[in-house]
Amino acid sequence: MYKKILVPLDGSAKSEQALPVAQQLAEPMGSEVCLLVAIDLGKVLFVDRSSKLPTDFEKLGQQQLKEAQKYLDEVQERLKNSNLKVSTHVEQADPRDAIVGYASGAEVDLVVMASAGKSNWMRWISGSIADQVLRSSPCPVLVVRPPVANA
Repeated sequence: MYKKILVPLDGSAKSEQALPVAQQLAEPMGSEVCLLVAIDLGKVLFVDRSSKLPTDFEKLGQQQLKEAQKYLDEVQERLKNSNLKVSTHVEQADPRDAIVGYASGAEVDLVVMASAGKSNWMRWISGSIADQVLRSSPCPVLVVRPPVANA
């Protein structure tokens, strides 16, 4: 039986594909679903050069954390009708570290996460968060693959 199920999200539709699976597992057992967003501020600053960056990096970090919490609150509201116990958590860390760290510290029984669906060569170059979580997690990890696009 799973008492706590962790669902890492990144705000994308692909990451949310793990939600229905976690919901199906959690509802019959009365499990808690823990939603987690990890903000890696270093990557936000490096990647998001098109936005107007404030000169105060602490302010930027706080803005990112607030936006992540707002997103999680919206996801939690969508799950409200399902009678699930849902908690939300925002971590300022590398996603791999945040997921494994939260799973360890919160005594999570199962991680349900979506695969980003990278091609084999991209996964080889950059590594897959799901692959690294699978190798490091203190509990079982269920990876939900995105549907294959019709060519």
